[in-house]
Amino acid sequence: MRISAKGEYAILATLDLAQVYDTDNVRTLEEISNDETIPHPFLVQILLELKRAGIVESKRGAGGGYRLARHPRDINLGEVIRLIDGPILPFKCTTPSLDSNDECVHQGSCVMTSVWKDVRNAIESVIGNISFEELVQRRENMNAPMYHI
Repeated sequence: MRISAKGEYAILATLDLAQVYDTDNVRTLEEISNDETIPHPFLVQILLELKRAGIVESKRGAGGGYRLARHPRDINLGEVIRLIDGPILPFKCTTPSLDSNDECVHQGSCVMTSVWKDVRNAIESVIGNISFEELVQRRENMNAPMYHI
């Protein structure tokens, strides 16, 4: 599975907004861009897509910015990845027939098709069960000071 740069930026932008969800604060493009090291032009496109999908909402005017439209526990990693990068692990036969339009020479009897479906389902299960609330907690745990004795 490969996540595009845009997909990773979308995850980071959503995570940034998830971190301030409980404060009711909005974040500006500049704040998100600087804090998450996301190029401004990418961020504008990403936030528009996230807004259209109902993940993010915006507030116009002075003091405006972006915030999550839903609680971070109600937004999962898979939702954001699929929105930006499309289906998880789409697979295509690697041994297409020479006389047809990419149909498998094995015509449905290939054992690998079921394996790739299992792999996709496992990935879907993991990323579908990781909420942005959990990602906020993981980030906070990573940034917690360590004390050595």
